[in-house]
Amino acid sequence: MGLRQDRWSSFVAKRRRRKQASSQDGSADISAQAGEVYAPQAVANIREWAAEAAAANGVALYDVEMVVHGRWTIRVYIDRPGPLNPEESVKAGECQKVSRYLEAYLDAASDLPDNYVLEVSSPGIERLLKTPEHLEMVVGHRVQLVVRTQVEGKNKFSGELMAYQDGVLSVLLDEGPNEPVDIQWADVKEARLKYDFDF
Repeated sequence: MGLRQDRWSSFVAKRRRRKQASSQDGSADISAQAGEVYAPQAVANIREWAAEAAAANGVALYDVEMVVHGRWTIRVYIDRPGPLNPEESVKAGECQKVSRYLEAYLDAASDLPDNYVLEVSSPGIERLLKTPEHLEMVVGHRVQLVVRTQVEGKNKFSGELMAYQDGVLSVLLDEGPNEPVDIQWADVKEARLKYDFDF
């Protein structure tokens, strides 16, 4: 029996910051603030605070995303430390604890808008792999890659990630030669964990 998909649910702890102030005409100036949050230092601060919040609660920071669609959404993804273990996923209570810890930093930040949404969740089973650290966590598991330069005549394919070292992925393709092929990480447009649910 394979792993049930509901064990990989993305538990989400959401929190909306209370509006603390408005502009003189009574409306929040979100457009002016939207450019400020993407200053490198502001982004670095949020990532640092999220990493601290995760570590303080026994989990690890996986990724941070910030989305602006009228309202700011800060998405924080947390996971178990170390190599991927399909039997262990973060729980809703852990997401809530990380969210509460991080809120104190975000509420005190002067370069965030007064009205934002914080979401803390697991990255899910078929997670995006964005960094070398992400790749190192999933060695031995199947991945799906989209590459700029075709491999075996394809730009999109799946296979087992046998190794990752010095910017090179060694992948045993699902459809291809019996030996792993080497793929430069710099040539990968998108990578994600691939899981075949067996019910």
